[in-house]
Amino acid sequence: MGDGAQVIESNASVSSDNDSQHLQFHIPDNLRELGHHIAQEIYYDDDNQEEVQHFQYKNALDHKFSVGSIVGLGFSLMNVPFGVATTLSIGLVCGSSVTILWGWVLFGFFSIMISLSLSEIASKFPTSGGVYHFSCILSNGRYSLITSWFDGWYLVVGNLLMFVSYSFGGAQFMLSIFGLSQSDYKADNLFIMIVFVLIILISTLINIKFQSFLEKFNEVCIYWTFYTILAADILILLFATDFHNFKYIFTHFDASRSGWPDWIAFIIGGIQFSSMTFNGYGAIVAMSEEVKHPEKTISKGLTYSIFASIFTGLIFIIPILSVLPESSKLLDDNPDIFPMELILKLTTKSFVVSLFISLMIVGAIIFACVGALTTVSRTIYSLARDQGLPYSSLWQQLETSSDKETVPRNALLLSVVASIILGTFSLISTSAFNAFLGCSVMAMNVANGIPILCSIINKRKKIRGSTFKLRKFGYLVNILSCFMIFFTCIILCFPPSLDIDIQSMNYSIVVFLLFTISIWVGYYAWGKKNFVGPLLVVEPVSNSIMQLNNISKNVI
Repeated sequence: MGDGAQVIESNASVSSDNDSQHLQFHIPDNLRELGHHIAQEIYYDDDNQEEVQHFQYKNALDHKFSVGSIVGLGFSLMNVPFGVATTLSIGLVCGSSVTILWGWVLFGFFSIMISLSLSEIASKFPTSGGVYHFSCILSNGRYSLITSWFDGWYLVVGNLLMFVSYSFGGAQFMLSIFGLSQSDYKADNLFIMIVFVLIILISTLINIKFQSFLEKFNEVCIYWTFYTILAADILILLFATDFHNFKYIFTHFDASRSGWPDWIAFIIGGIQFSSMTFNGYGAIVAMSEEVKHPEKTISKGLTYSIFASIFTGLIFIIPILSVLPESSKLLDDNPDIFPMELILKLTTKSFVVSLFISLMIVGAIIFACVGALTTVSRTIYSLARDQGLPYSSLWQQLETSSDKETVPRNALLLSVVASIILGTFSLISTSAFNAFLGCSVMAMNVANGIPILCSIINKRKKIRGSTFKLRKFGYLVNILSCFMIFFTCIILCFPPSLDIDIQSMNYSIVVFLLFTISIWVGYYAWGKKNFVGPLLVVEPVSNSIMQLNNISKNVI
């Protein structure tokens, strides 16, 4: 027994030694192989031959937009003067100079990441469906239909609320100009509604009657915005008498009004202040069918407009911070007057100069509203073309305008009616307007983030061969984009100040969830049976078609 036990122990020892040697030599090899595979996936250098995918749609819209006009459209959607002027109070409450300046720089950087991610996808799949078509193509086939449905409707909701926010905020800003001469000015809801409707009607008229001038209109927007900022900077610095030093501009921080800890106040203020401006650029890809060579034009227009907005924002913000009055004078004296207009009034001490700069900003508002209506109408047109709306045949009809340009008139008019209806809710309280603005940013961010996330999950395989390549930086840029989108949506749920009541509470998440529930119900009531999603040409030579979402009709 003893000898047998020794033999067994000896065999066990030998076996153990062999196993340990096996583990010693084979596990590291396996780990190296796994690590090499992961590194290849992450740092994959896309040297595939460029290949642009096409869609089975009749291209009925005119190819009239150039890179310059697409940059102008993106510039008008972000609209730096108006965006900064209408959300400046958030930055003032949450930290003043540091929050406004460095929040802008930080969010601008992440906006570049998102625009690069979308540009890469858009250069592979140029389509007026934009991000909701991307979602269908890049997601797993089983979930392509429902993913595309949600993304498409988030895009419609985001664009629609963005147009409402621009128009309603523009109406408030225009009437607030009376505060330049009347320190006791009080906003009147009836007049705000009248001006709101007038802005919408002007935007509609330009989009329908002057369609052929939209290209030049968008290009003029670049010059108007730049000269508005340049004029404001020069006149403020010329007429102001009291200036802050560079230390104040770059390091002054006071978040006592917010009630939040300093670092939380900086995050909330920096993101909310900047995100309201860097919003809507993802809708540019919906113009793919109205440009020549969209695989290149859209990518250039998207990235150039972001860089231009960051730069012009900095040259607008820094002079403002150099003459910034005390926060109490801007936020407490008369909350019905925009802080930007009070800054002009208090620093220049000239009604004429203040009025001139304010009217220049009003012009920028019109550019923003016209561009926003253009994109929301194209989004509705594209979704209707994929049977994403009841009475789809009505909303996808194209008509020839008076200047012989093709216009999705019915989709445009539907956008107008829906905007006016939503605008009436903003008359209930300012919290309704703020909720719409916050929900717009959330919906647009989610719509942009879904295709980027789908691309990551599928190891970026479907976008290889795109005209615009991120190459080795693809995963890093995509992950940073998704992180910031998720983080932004969370931050937009917080109020800038803890001193709140039921009227001033941030209801953005409530509005977003209500729209999400409506989209979910709409999918089961209509979308699951009728929505077809994008039709992608698989083999251009044989004209065979792949309808990516058929299998997903049986999901959930």
